[in-house]
Amino acid sequence: MDLDRFLRDPQSRRRFFRASGVSLAGGSAVFLAACTDDTKLSQEEIGPDESDAADVELLNSALDLELMAVAAYKAGAARLKGDVLQVGKLFLQHEQEHADGLIAAIKDAGGKPNQARATYDFPELRTQRDVLRFAIDLENTAIAAYIDLLPKLGEGDLRATAAAILSNEAEHVAVLLGALGEEQVPDAFVVGKVT
Repeated sequence: MDLDRFLRDPQSRRRFFRASGVSLAGGSAVFLAACTDDTKLSQEEIGPDESDAADVELLNSALDLELMAVAAYKAGAARLKGDVLQVGKLFLQHEQEHADGLIAAIKDAGGKPNQARATYDFPELRTQRDVLRFAIDLENTAIAAYIDLLPKLGEGDLRATAAAILSNEAEHVAVLLGALGEEQVPDAFVVGKVT
């Protein structure tokens, strides 16, 4: 998969999320809907095994994005300098913690966590600006995925974890935009659109 094209092409992202069980509706209405139990079917309607299996599939899709982010921050670190390097190291740590949390949730649901790929097809990151722009694109893709994933998770605790990760990804975007000298909070709603 050409990741650069994927990140910039909304149709590619939609196909990816659809294939992984996550639609790309986006927007604050979807996020707000996740805060209620209106979208949750009863255990009698789904059954515990099917609910857990659906959660595992959704969580593994999110885990794939987190593992990609870990690899991206590692790959880009050599191009970062000074305070931006320290931010990159912190965000790498955050992404690893997100991945570890998702792995634990998947195992708790009786699932098998996906593994990181041996390699990822990242664009060539020649400068600090390239790394920052790519990181923003990855973070925005993750935000869109979490917004779409939230109302589909069967467990309230899983939704809370996904919402916490989503919030952290949005914080990352704000800091990365600031490192580029751009407006850090350009919109009133966080929807994960690619800049």
